[in-house]
Amino acid sequence: MKKKYTLILKRSLLFIFLGLQAFTVLSCSDDDSTNIKSNLTVSRVSLIPLPQSLTHGRTNIAIPANATISKDINKIGAELLTETLKGISGEPSKTDNGSAFIRVFKENSLAEEGYRISVDDSGCSIYYSTNTGLLWGIQTMRQILLQNKPSAAGEQSIPTLTLSDAPKKAWRGFHIDLARHMFTMDYLKKLVDCLSLYKINKLQLHLTDDQGWRIEIKKYPALTEIGAWRPFDEYDKKCIELAKTDPTYEIDSRFIRSGNEYGGYYTQAQMKELIEFATQRGIEVIPEIDMPGHFSAAIRAFPQLSCTGEAGWGEEFSYPICAGKTENYPFIQDIISEVADLFPSKHFHIGGDEVEKDIWKKCERCQQLIEDEELGDEDGLQNYFIKKMADYTKEVKGKQVMVWDDSFLPSDPQNLTYTYWRNWLPDQAAQITQQGYPMIFMEWGHFYFSATPSDDLLQSLYEFEFEPDFKGIVKSNVLGFQACVWTEMIPNETKFGEHVFPSLQAFSELAWGSTRDWSSFTTRLPWHLTWLNNSGFTTRTPQFVD
Repeated sequence: MKKKYTLILKRSLLFIFLGLQAFTVLSCSDDDSTNIKSNLTVSRVSLIPLPQSLTHGRTNIAIPANATISKDINKIGAELLTETLKGISGEPSKTDNGSAFIRVFKENSLAEEGYRISVDDSGCSIYYSTNTGLLWGIQTMRQILLQNKPSAAGEQSIPTLTLSDAPKKAWRGFHIDLARHMFTMDYLKKLVDCLSLYKINKLQLHLTDDQGWRIEIKKYPALTEIGAWRPFDEYDKKCIELAKTDPTYEIDSRFIRSGNEYGGYYTQAQMKELIEFATQRGIEVIPEIDMPGHFSAAIRAFPQLSCTGEAGWGEEFSYPICAGKTENYPFIQDIISEVADLFPSKHFHIGGDEVEKDIWKKCERCQQLIEDEELGDEDGLQNYFIKKMADYTKEVKGKQVMVWDDSFLPSDPQNLTYTYWRNWLPDQAAQITQQGYPMIFMEWGHFYFSATPSDDLLQSLYEFEFEPDFKGIVKSNVLGFQACVWTEMIPNETKFGEHVFPSLQAFSELAWGSTRDWSSFTTRLPWHLTWLNNSGFTTRTPQFVD
Protein backbone atom coordinates (compact mmCIF):
# COMPACT_ATOMS: atom_id res chain seq x y z
CA MET A 1 0.00 0.00 0.00
CA LYS A 2 2.84 2.35 0.93
CA LYS A 3 4.65 1.59 -2.38
CA LYS A 4 1.46 2.27 -4.37
CA TYR A 5 0.99 5.60 -2.57
CA THR A 6 4.62 6.56 -3.27
CA LEU A 7 4.20 5.73 -6.98
CA ILE A 8 1.06 7.86 -7.24
CA LEU A 9 2.84 10.77 -5.51
CA LYS A 10 5.82 10.54 -7.89
CA ARG A 11 3.54 10.54 -10.93
CA SER A 12 1.65 13.55 -9.57
CA LEU A 13 4.86 15.47 -9.00
CA LEU A 14 5.97 14.59 -12.55
CA PHE A 15 2.73 15.97 -14.02
CA ILE A 16 3.09 19.14 -11.94
CA PHE A 17 6.68 19.60 -13.10
CA LEU A 18 5.75 19.10 -16.75
CA GLY A 19 2.86 21.53 -16.33
CA LEU A 20 5.17 24.17 -14.89
CA GLN A 21 7.57 23.69 -17.78
CA ALA A 22 4.75 24.19 -20.28
CA PHE A 23 3.57 27.32 -18.46
CA THR A 24 7.10 28.70 -18.48
CA VAL A 25 7.44 28.11 -22.21
CA LEU A 26 4.11 29.77 -22.89
CA SER A 27 5.04 32.75 -20.72
CA CYS A 28 8.35 33.26 -22.48
CA SER A 29 6.59 32.95 -25.80
CA ASP A 30 4.07 35.66 -24.80
CA ASP A 31 6.88 38.03 -23.84
CA ASP A 32 8.69 37.51 -27.13
CA SER A 33 7.31 40.02 -29.62
CA THR A 34 8.54 37.88 -32.51
CA ASN A 35 6.04 35.15 -31.54
CA ILE A 36 2.96 37.34 -31.19
CA LYS A 37 -0.05 35.68 -32.79
CA SER A 38 -0.84 38.80 -34.80
CA ASN A 39 1.14 39.34 -37.98
CA LEU A 40 1.27 43.06 -37.20
CA THR A 41 4.46 44.79 -36.13
CA VAL A 42 4.32 45.83 -32.47
CA SER A 43 4.68 49.61 -32.07
CA ARG A 44 4.57 52.37 -29.49
CA VAL A 45 3.11 55.86 -29.68
CA SER A 46 4.85 59.16 -28.97
CA LEU A 47 2.21 61.27 -27.23
CA ILE A 48 2.58 64.97 -26.38
CA PRO A 49 1.68 66.03 -23.77
CA LEU A 50 2.63 62.78 -22.06
CA PRO A 51 -0.36 61.30 -20.19
CA GLN A 52 -0.26 60.73 -16.43
CA SER A 53 -0.03 57.00 -17.03
CA LEU A 54 0.52 54.98 -20.20
CA THR A 55 1.01 51.23 -20.55
CA HIS A 56 1.58 49.61 -23.92
CA GLY A 57 0.34 46.10 -24.62
CA ARG A 58 2.20 43.37 -26.45
CA THR A 59 0.26 43.42 -29.71
CA ASN A 60 -1.00 45.76 -32.36
CA ILE A 61 -4.57 45.76 -33.63
CA ALA A 62 -5.59 46.46 -37.19
CA ILE A 63 -7.53 49.60 -38.04
CA PRO A 64 -10.49 48.24 -40.00
CA ALA A 65 -11.22 49.54 -43.46
CA ASN A 66 -13.94 52.17 -43.14
CA ALA A 67 -13.63 52.02 -39.36
CA THR A 68 -16.77 52.87 -37.42
CA ILE A 69 -17.23 55.49 -34.74
CA SER A 70 -19.92 55.64 -32.09
CA LYS A 71 -23.12 57.58 -32.66
CA ASP A 72 -22.67 58.80 -29.08
CA ILE A 73 -19.63 60.93 -29.97
CA ASN A 74 -20.55 64.61 -30.18
CA LYS A 75 -20.40 66.63 -33.38
CA ILE A 76 -16.90 68.13 -33.16
CA GLY A 77 -15.46 64.88 -31.84
CA ALA A 78 -17.02 62.98 -34.74
CA GLU A 79 -15.70 65.57 -37.21
CA LEU A 80 -12.15 65.35 -35.86
CA LEU A 81 -12.12 61.55 -35.83
CA THR A 82 -13.71 61.36 -39.29
CA GLU A 83 -11.10 63.70 -40.75
CA THR A 84 -8.32 61.68 -39.11
CA LEU A 85 -9.62 58.27 -40.20
CA LYS A 86 -10.34 59.37 -43.79
CA GLY A 87 -6.61 59.59 -44.40
CA ILE A 88 -5.97 56.17 -42.86
CA SER A 89 -8.77 53.71 -43.55
CA GLY A 90 -11.29 55.56 -45.66
CA GLU A 91 -14.50 57.39 -44.82
CA PRO A 92 -15.73 56.09 -41.44
CA SER A 93 -19.38 55.47 -40.67
CA LYS A 94 -21.35 55.83 -37.45
CA THR A 95 -22.88 52.92 -35.60
CA ASP A 96 -24.18 51.93 -32.19
CA ASN A 97 -21.72 52.48 -29.37
CA GLY A 98 -21.36 48.83 -28.46
CA SER A 99 -20.30 47.71 -31.93
CA ALA A 100 -18.18 50.73 -32.98
CA PHE A 101 -14.41 50.56 -33.46
CA ILE A 102 -14.13 53.82 -31.50
CA ARG A 103 -16.64 54.03 -28.66
CA VAL A 104 -17.19 56.23 -25.62
CA PHE A 105 -18.34 55.66 -22.05
CA LYS A 106 -19.38 58.11 -19.34
CA GLU A 107 -17.40 57.68 -16.12
CA ASN A 108 -18.44 60.29 -13.57
CA SER A 109 -15.51 59.62 -11.23
CA LEU A 110 -13.07 61.16 -13.72
CA ALA A 111 -11.83 64.74 -13.29
CA GLU A 112 -13.48 67.53 -15.28
CA GLU A 113 -10.83 67.46 -18.01
CA GLY A 114 -9.77 63.89 -17.35
CA TYR A 115 -10.19 60.85 -19.59
CA ARG A 116 -9.08 57.26 -20.03
CA ILE A 117 -8.36 55.29 -23.19
CA SER A 118 -8.22 51.56 -23.71
CA VAL A 119 -7.13 49.99 -26.99
CA ASP A 120 -7.52 46.23 -27.14
CA ASP A 121 -8.62 43.48 -29.54
CA SER A 122 -12.19 44.75 -29.44
CA GLY A 123 -11.30 48.30 -30.49
CA CYS A 124 -10.83 51.69 -28.85
CA SER A 125 -12.72 52.94 -25.77
CA ILE A 126 -12.64 56.51 -24.45
CA TYR A 127 -13.93 57.17 -20.93
CA TYR A 128 -14.86 60.69 -19.79
CA SER A 129 -17.02 62.66 -17.36
CA THR A 130 -17.45 65.95 -19.27
CA ASN A 131 -17.46 67.03 -22.90
CA THR A 132 -14.09 68.70 -22.33
CA GLY A 133 -12.59 65.47 -21.07
CA LEU A 134 -14.07 63.67 -24.06
CA LEU A 135 -12.50 66.22 -26.43
CA TRP A 136 -9.03 65.77 -24.92
CA GLY A 137 -9.49 62.00 -25.08
CA ILE A 138 -10.40 62.29 -28.77
CA GLN A 139 -7.34 64.48 -29.41
CA THR A 140 -5.12 61.85 -27.81
CA MET A 141 -6.92 59.14 -29.80
CA ARG A 142 -6.15 61.13 -32.96
CA GLN A 143 -2.43 61.15 -32.10
CA ILE A 144 -2.60 57.37 -31.61
CA LEU A 145 -4.39 56.85 -34.94
CA LEU A 146 -2.07 59.20 -36.82
CA GLN A 147 0.93 57.18 -35.62
CA ASN A 148 -0.40 53.99 -37.21
CA LYS A 149 2.10 51.45 -38.49
CA PRO A 150 1.62 49.57 -41.77
CA SER A 151 2.27 45.85 -42.04
CA ALA A 152 4.14 44.30 -44.94
CA ALA A 153 0.77 43.87 -46.63
CA GLY A 154 -0.08 47.53 -46.06
CA GLU A 155 -2.54 46.93 -43.23
CA GLN A 156 -2.71 49.88 -40.80
CA SER A 157 -2.46 49.15 -37.09
CA ILE A 158 -2.11 50.79 -33.67
CA PRO A 159 -0.72 49.34 -30.44
CA THR A 160 -2.89 48.00 -27.66
CA LEU A 161 -2.56 50.25 -24.64
CA THR A 162 -4.23 51.74 -21.61
CA LEU A 163 -3.81 55.30 -20.41
CA SER A 164 -5.37 57.73 -17.97
CA ASP A 165 -4.86 61.46 -17.97
CA ALA A 166 -5.91 64.82 -16.54
CA PRO A 167 -4.19 68.23 -16.37
CA LYS A 168 -2.72 69.64 -13.18
CA LYS A 169 -3.59 73.28 -14.01
CA ALA A 170 -6.74 74.70 -15.57
CA TRP A 171 -5.01 77.47 -17.56
CA ARG A 172 -2.90 76.42 -20.53
CA GLY A 173 -2.70 79.55 -22.62
CA PHE A 174 -1.23 80.89 -25.85
CA HIS A 175 -0.92 84.62 -26.56
CA ILE A 176 -0.40 86.04 -30.04
CA ASP A 177 0.38 89.64 -30.93
CA LEU A 178 -1.64 90.62 -34.01
CA ALA A 179 -0.83 94.33 -33.84
CA ARG A 180 2.79 94.20 -35.03
CA HIS A 181 2.12 91.64 -37.75
CA MET A 182 -1.14 89.97 -38.77
CA PHE A 183 -2.08 86.48 -39.92
CA THR A 184 -4.94 85.36 -42.12
CA MET A 185 -8.06 83.82 -40.65
CA ASP A 186 -7.23 80.54 -42.40
CA TYR A 187 -3.86 80.43 -40.67
CA LEU A 188 -5.32 81.35 -37.29
CA LYS A 189 -7.82 78.50 -37.64
CA LYS A 190 -5.05 76.09 -38.56
CA LEU A 191 -3.14 77.29 -35.50
CA VAL A 192 -6.22 76.76 -33.32
CA ASP A 193 -6.50 73.17 -34.61
CA CYS A 194 -2.89 72.61 -33.62
CA LEU A 195 -3.32 74.20 -30.18
CA SER A 196 -6.30 71.98 -29.47
CA LEU A 197 -4.41 68.84 -30.47
CA TYR A 198 -1.88 69.71 -27.76
CA LYS A 199 -4.64 70.54 -25.22
CA ILE A 200 -4.01 74.30 -25.06
CA ASN A 201 -7.32 75.75 -23.84
CA LYS A 202 -6.88 79.56 -23.85
CA LEU A 203 -6.02 81.87 -26.75
CA GLN A 204 -5.34 85.51 -25.88
CA LEU A 205 -5.49 87.84 -28.88
CA HIS A 206 -3.45 91.03 -28.54
CA LEU A 207 -5.72 93.07 -30.80
CA THR A 208 -4.44 96.62 -30.30
CA ASP A 209 -1.12 98.34 -29.80
CA ASP A 210 0.87 101.34 -31.04
CA GLN A 211 1.47 99.53 -34.32
CA GLY A 212 -2.12 98.83 -35.28
CA TRP A 213 -5.78 98.46 -34.35
CA ARG A 214 -6.92 95.03 -35.49
CA ILE A 215 -10.58 94.67 -34.49
CA GLU A 216 -13.58 96.38 -36.06
CA ILE A 217 -15.42 98.76 -33.70
CA LYS A 218 -18.67 99.69 -35.40
CA LYS A 219 -19.30 102.78 -33.28
CA TYR A 220 -15.89 104.21 -34.15
CA PRO A 221 -14.93 103.12 -37.69
CA ALA A 222 -11.93 105.48 -37.75
CA LEU A 223 -10.15 103.10 -35.39
CA THR A 224 -9.66 100.74 -38.32
CA GLU A 225 -9.85 103.23 -41.17
CA ILE A 226 -6.89 105.13 -39.70
CA GLY A 227 -5.57 103.10 -36.79
CA ALA A 228 -5.27 99.81 -38.66
CA TRP A 229 -2.54 101.14 -41.00
CA ARG A 230 0.95 102.44 -40.48
CA PRO A 231 3.88 103.46 -42.63
CA PHE A 232 6.60 100.82 -42.45
CA ASP A 233 8.08 101.09 -38.96
CA GLU A 234 11.58 100.27 -37.77
CA TYR A 235 10.83 96.56 -37.47
CA ASP A 236 9.25 96.38 -40.90
CA LYS A 237 12.37 98.00 -42.31
CA LYS A 238 14.60 95.54 -40.48
CA CYS A 239 12.58 92.64 -41.88
CA ILE A 240 12.79 94.09 -45.40
CA GLU A 241 16.56 94.45 -45.10
CA LEU A 242 17.03 90.92 -43.73
CA ALA A 243 14.77 89.51 -46.44
CA LYS A 244 17.34 90.48 -49.05
CA THR A 245 19.41 87.50 -47.95
CA ASP A 246 16.85 85.50 -45.93
CA PRO A 247 13.38 85.13 -47.50
CA THR A 248 11.89 83.94 -44.20
CA TYR A 249 11.79 87.62 -43.19
CA GLU A 250 9.66 88.73 -46.12
CA ILE A 251 6.62 90.70 -45.01
CA ASP A 252 3.37 89.00 -45.99
CA SER A 253 2.27 90.99 -49.04
CA ARG A 254 -1.42 90.47 -48.20
CA PHE A 255 -1.04 93.09 -45.47
CA ILE A 256 0.80 95.72 -47.53
CA ARG A 257 -0.85 98.56 -49.42
CA SER A 258 0.61 101.35 -51.54
CA GLY A 259 4.00 99.63 -51.33
CA ASN A 260 4.97 101.19 -48.00
CA GLU A 261 2.08 100.75 -45.57
CA TYR A 262 1.36 97.77 -43.36
CA GLY A 263 -1.99 96.88 -41.83
CA GLY A 264 -5.47 95.48 -41.93
CA TYR A 265 -8.02 94.33 -39.40
CA TYR A 266 -10.50 91.59 -38.61
CA THR A 267 -14.19 92.27 -39.03
CA GLN A 268 -16.51 91.31 -36.22
CA ALA A 269 -18.02 88.66 -38.49
CA GLN A 270 -14.58 87.13 -39.08
CA MET A 271 -13.81 87.17 -35.39
CA LYS A 272 -17.12 85.48 -34.54
CA GLU A 273 -16.22 82.71 -36.96
CA LEU A 274 -12.80 82.22 -35.34
CA ILE A 275 -14.30 82.26 -31.84
CA GLU A 276 -16.85 79.60 -32.75
CA PHE A 277 -14.18 77.48 -34.45
CA ALA A 278 -11.95 77.68 -31.36
CA THR A 279 -14.75 77.15 -28.86
CA GLN A 280 -15.74 73.90 -30.57
CA ARG A 281 -12.14 72.75 -30.11
CA GLY A 282 -12.05 73.50 -26.38
CA ILE A 283 -10.32 76.88 -26.60
CA GLU A 284 -11.55 80.06 -24.91
CA VAL A 285 -10.63 83.10 -27.02
CA ILE A 286 -9.76 86.09 -24.82
CA PRO A 287 -9.60 89.63 -26.23
CA GLU A 288 -6.98 92.14 -25.14
CA ILE A 289 -7.47 95.87 -25.67
CA ASP A 290 -4.25 97.33 -24.27
CA MET A 291 -4.67 100.56 -22.28
CA PRO A 292 -3.84 103.22 -21.16
CA GLY A 293 -0.43 102.77 -22.80
CA HIS A 294 0.25 101.25 -26.21
CA PHE A 295 -2.74 103.21 -27.53
CA SER A 296 -1.12 105.20 -30.36
CA ALA A 297 -3.13 103.55 -33.12
CA ALA A 298 -6.34 104.82 -31.54
CA ILE A 299 -4.85 108.22 -30.69
CA ARG A 300 -3.89 108.74 -34.32
CA ALA A 301 -7.58 108.34 -35.18
CA PHE A 302 -8.82 110.30 -32.14
CA PRO A 303 -6.07 112.75 -31.06
CA GLN A 304 -8.16 114.15 -28.18
CA LEU A 305 -7.50 110.92 -26.27
CA SER A 306 -3.93 112.00 -25.43
CA CYS A 307 -2.73 114.73 -23.08
CA THR A 308 -1.09 116.67 -25.93
CA GLY A 309 -3.79 116.27 -28.59
CA GLU A 310 -1.58 114.07 -30.75
CA ALA A 311 0.19 110.74 -30.83
CA GLY A 312 3.79 110.84 -29.70
CA TRP A 313 6.60 109.09 -27.93
CA GLY A 314 8.03 109.69 -24.48
CA GLU A 315 11.35 108.66 -23.04
CA GLU A 316 10.55 104.94 -23.25
CA PHE A 317 7.03 104.37 -24.53
CA SER A 318 4.25 106.01 -26.52
CA TYR A 319 1.97 108.69 -25.16
CA PRO A 320 -0.83 106.97 -23.26
CA ILE A 321 -4.49 107.82 -22.94
CA CYS A 322 -4.79 111.00 -20.88
CA ALA A 323 -6.06 109.63 -17.59
CA GLY A 324 -6.86 113.18 -16.48
CA LYS A 325 -9.46 113.68 -19.24
CA THR A 326 -12.26 111.77 -17.58
CA GLU A 327 -14.66 112.97 -20.28
CA ASN A 328 -12.96 110.43 -22.57
CA TYR A 329 -13.66 107.48 -20.27
CA PRO A 330 -17.04 106.71 -21.92
CA PHE A 331 -15.23 106.41 -25.28
CA ILE A 332 -12.99 103.70 -23.86
CA GLN A 333 -15.96 101.98 -22.24
CA ASP A 334 -17.80 101.98 -25.58
CA ILE A 335 -14.91 100.02 -27.06
CA ILE A 336 -14.87 97.60 -24.14
CA SER A 337 -18.62 97.13 -24.52
CA GLU A 338 -18.49 96.19 -28.21
CA VAL A 339 -15.56 93.83 -27.75
CA ALA A 340 -17.09 92.24 -24.65
CA ASP A 341 -20.31 91.60 -26.54
CA LEU A 342 -18.39 90.06 -29.43
CA PHE A 343 -16.32 87.66 -27.31
CA PRO A 344 -18.29 85.18 -25.17
CA SER A 345 -15.16 84.55 -23.07
CA LYS A 346 -15.66 85.22 -19.37
CA HIS A 347 -12.25 86.94 -19.40
CA PHE A 348 -11.27 90.35 -20.77
CA HIS A 349 -7.68 91.67 -20.76
CA ILE A 350 -7.30 95.45 -20.51
CA GLY A 351 -3.51 95.61 -20.70
CA GLY A 352 -2.00 98.06 -18.25
CA ASP A 353 1.66 97.52 -19.16
CA GLU A 354 4.52 99.92 -19.99
CA VAL A 355 2.69 103.19 -19.40
CA GLU A 356 4.70 106.35 -20.18
CA LYS A 357 3.94 108.36 -17.03
CA ASP A 358 6.30 111.27 -17.70
CA ILE A 359 3.68 112.84 -19.94
CA TRP A 360 1.19 112.68 -17.05
CA LYS A 361 3.65 114.59 -14.86
CA LYS A 362 3.49 117.48 -17.32
CA CYS A 363 -0.30 117.35 -17.78
CA GLU A 364 -2.33 119.82 -15.70
CA ARG A 365 -5.48 117.70 -16.01
CA CYS A 366 -3.65 114.61 -14.75
CA GLN A 367 -2.07 116.44 -11.85
CA GLN A 368 -5.41 117.97 -10.90
CA LEU A 369 -7.06 114.55 -10.82
CA ILE A 370 -4.23 113.18 -8.67
CA GLU A 371 -4.84 116.01 -6.22
CA ASP A 372 -8.65 115.83 -6.29
CA GLU A 373 -8.79 112.06 -5.78
CA GLU A 374 -5.79 111.95 -3.41
CA LEU A 375 -4.05 109.44 -5.65
CA GLY A 376 -0.55 110.30 -4.47
CA ASP A 377 1.35 110.11 -7.73
CA GLU A 378 1.23 108.87 -11.32
CA ASP A 379 1.22 105.23 -10.20
CA GLY A 380 -1.91 106.02 -8.26
CA LEU A 381 -3.35 107.70 -11.34
CA GLN A 382 -2.76 104.58 -13.42
CA ASN A 383 -4.40 102.50 -10.69
CA TYR A 384 -7.38 104.87 -10.73
CA PHE A 385 -7.79 104.56 -14.50
CA ILE A 386 -7.45 100.78 -14.45
CA LYS A 387 -9.99 100.55 -11.64
CA LYS A 388 -12.54 102.64 -13.57
CA MET A 389 -12.18 100.45 -16.67
CA ALA A 390 -12.03 97.20 -14.69
CA ASP A 391 -15.13 98.08 -12.66
CA TYR A 392 -17.04 98.83 -15.86
CA THR A 393 -15.87 95.60 -17.47
CA LYS A 394 -16.80 93.55 -14.39
CA GLU A 395 -19.98 95.23 -13.23
CA VAL A 396 -21.55 96.23 -16.54
CA LYS A 397 -20.22 93.57 -18.89
CA GLY A 398 -19.86 90.70 -16.40
CA LYS A 399 -16.27 89.80 -17.24
CA GLN A 400 -13.31 88.67 -15.16
CA VAL A 401 -10.68 91.33 -15.80
CA MET A 402 -7.08 90.53 -16.61
CA VAL A 403 -4.09 92.92 -16.58
CA TRP A 404 -0.35 92.68 -16.99
CA ASP A 405 1.54 92.62 -13.70
CA ASP A 406 2.66 96.24 -14.34
CA SER A 407 -0.80 97.20 -13.02
CA PHE A 408 -0.30 95.53 -9.65
CA LEU A 409 0.10 98.27 -7.03
CA PRO A 410 1.09 96.57 -3.75
CA SER A 411 -0.15 99.47 -1.63
CA ASP A 412 -3.59 99.45 -3.27
CA PRO A 413 -4.06 96.17 -5.15
CA GLN A 414 -7.14 95.37 -7.17
CA ASN A 415 -8.97 92.08 -7.36
CA LEU A 416 -7.92 91.22 -10.91
CA THR A 417 -6.23 88.31 -12.67
CA TYR A 418 -2.59 89.23 -13.26
CA THR A 419 -0.49 87.99 -16.16
CA TYR A 420 3.05 87.99 -14.82
CA TRP A 421 5.83 88.61 -17.34
CA ARG A 422 8.55 90.86 -15.81
CA ASN A 423 11.15 88.38 -14.65
CA TRP A 424 13.46 91.17 -13.52
CA LEU A 425 10.94 91.70 -10.70
CA PRO A 426 10.82 88.16 -9.30
CA ASP A 427 9.28 89.26 -5.99
CA GLN A 428 6.27 90.69 -7.86
CA ALA A 429 4.93 87.21 -8.60
CA ALA A 430 5.22 86.24 -4.94
CA GLN A 431 3.50 89.43 -3.78
CA ILE A 432 0.56 88.97 -6.14
CA THR A 433 -0.10 85.40 -5.06
CA GLN A 434 0.66 85.97 -1.36
CA GLN A 435 -2.02 88.65 -1.29
CA GLY A 436 -4.46 86.10 -2.68
CA TYR A 437 -4.84 87.25 -6.28
CA PRO A 438 -4.96 84.80 -9.21
CA MET A 439 -1.98 84.87 -11.54
CA ILE A 440 -1.05 83.41 -14.90
CA PHE A 441 2.66 82.79 -15.18
CA MET A 442 4.30 83.79 -18.47
CA GLU A 443 7.60 85.44 -17.61
CA TRP A 444 9.52 86.47 -20.65
CA GLY A 445 12.77 84.58 -19.95
CA HIS A 446 11.15 81.22 -20.69
CA PHE A 447 7.64 81.72 -22.03
CA TYR A 448 8.19 84.35 -24.74
CA PHE A 449 8.68 82.63 -28.09
CA SER A 450 9.83 85.86 -29.74
CA ALA A 451 13.51 85.37 -28.94
CA THR A 452 15.78 83.68 -31.46
CA PRO A 453 14.95 80.00 -30.89
CA SER A 454 17.62 77.53 -29.82
CA ASP A 455 17.96 74.08 -28.31
CA ASP A 456 19.13 75.62 -25.02
CA LEU A 457 16.01 77.79 -24.78
CA LEU A 458 13.83 74.81 -25.67
CA GLN A 459 15.32 72.65 -22.91
CA SER A 460 15.19 75.54 -20.43
CA LEU A 461 11.48 75.99 -21.13
CA TYR A 462 10.77 72.28 -20.90
CA GLU A 463 12.54 71.90 -17.56
CA PHE A 464 11.24 75.14 -16.02
CA GLU A 465 10.62 75.21 -12.26
CA PHE A 466 9.68 78.20 -10.10
CA GLU A 467 12.61 77.76 -7.75
CA PRO A 468 15.15 79.14 -7.27
CA ASP A 469 14.43 82.28 -9.32
CA PHE A 470 10.80 82.77 -8.28
CA LYS A 471 10.61 82.08 -4.58
CA GLY A 472 7.62 82.53 -2.34
CA ILE A 473 4.93 82.01 -4.98
CA VAL A 474 1.70 80.58 -3.60
CA LYS A 475 1.26 77.92 -6.24
CA SER A 476 -2.42 77.38 -5.49
CA ASN A 477 -3.03 80.94 -6.76
CA VAL A 478 -1.23 80.26 -10.05
CA LEU A 479 -4.00 79.39 -12.48
CA GLY A 480 -1.49 78.02 -14.96
CA PHE A 481 0.98 78.99 -17.67
CA GLN A 482 0.83 80.91 -20.91
CA ALA A 483 3.18 81.06 -23.89
CA CYS A 484 3.51 84.42 -25.57
CA VAL A 485 4.42 85.43 -29.13
CA TRP A 486 5.30 89.05 -29.97
CA THR A 487 5.60 89.58 -33.70
CA GLU A 488 7.89 92.57 -34.28
CA MET A 489 10.33 90.32 -36.15
CA ILE A 490 7.81 87.64 -37.13
CA PRO A 491 6.29 89.03 -40.35
CA ASN A 492 4.88 85.85 -41.91
CA GLU A 493 3.72 82.29 -41.32
CA THR A 494 7.13 80.76 -42.05
CA LYS A 495 8.92 82.80 -39.42
CA PHE A 496 6.06 82.23 -36.99
CA GLY A 497 6.47 78.47 -37.32
CA GLU A 498 10.22 78.65 -36.78
CA HIS A 499 9.68 80.49 -33.49
CA VAL A 500 6.73 78.51 -32.20
CA PHE A 501 7.52 74.88 -33.09
CA PRO A 502 8.72 72.84 -31.27
CA SER A 503 8.58 75.31 -28.34
CA LEU A 504 4.81 74.79 -28.25
CA GLN A 505 5.26 71.04 -27.79
CA ALA A 506 7.63 71.59 -24.86
CA PHE A 507 5.26 74.17 -23.38
CA SER A 508 2.24 71.88 -23.70
CA GLU A 509 3.93 69.22 -21.59
CA LEU A 510 4.90 71.76 -18.91
CA ALA A 511 1.47 73.41 -18.90
CA TRP A 512 -0.45 70.11 -18.82
CA GLY A 513 1.61 68.95 -15.85
CA SER A 514 3.19 65.88 -17.43
CA THR A 515 6.04 64.09 -15.70
CA ARG A 516 8.89 65.73 -17.56
CA ASP A 517 11.93 63.89 -18.80
CA TRP A 518 14.04 65.64 -21.42
CA SER A 519 15.40 62.41 -22.88
CA SER A 520 11.89 61.04 -23.29
CA PHE A 521 10.69 64.29 -24.85
CA THR A 522 13.49 64.37 -27.42
CA THR A 523 12.65 60.77 -28.35
CA ARG A 524 8.95 61.52 -28.80
CA LEU A 525 9.36 64.86 -30.61
CA PRO A 526 10.45 63.75 -34.12
CA TRP A 527 7.05 62.29 -35.06
CA HIS A 528 5.40 65.58 -34.08
CA LEU A 529 7.79 67.64 -36.19
CA THR A 530 7.00 65.43 -39.17
CA TRP A 531 3.27 65.79 -38.52
CA LEU A 532 3.59 69.60 -38.27
CA ASN A 533 5.48 69.77 -41.55
CA ASN A 534 2.94 67.52 -43.26
CA SER A 535 0.18 69.77 -41.90
CA GLY A 536 1.66 72.84 -43.55
CA PHE A 537 3.56 74.36 -40.62
CA THR A 538 7.16 75.44 -40.79
CA THR A 539 9.24 74.23 -37.87
CA ARG A 540 12.73 74.58 -36.49
CA THR A 541 14.54 71.25 -36.40
CA PRO A 542 16.59 70.90 -33.20
CA GLN A 543 20.12 69.59 -33.49
CA PHE A 544 19.24 66.45 -31.53
CA VAL A 545 16.73 65.39 -34.22
CA ASP A 546 18.30 63.39 -37.06
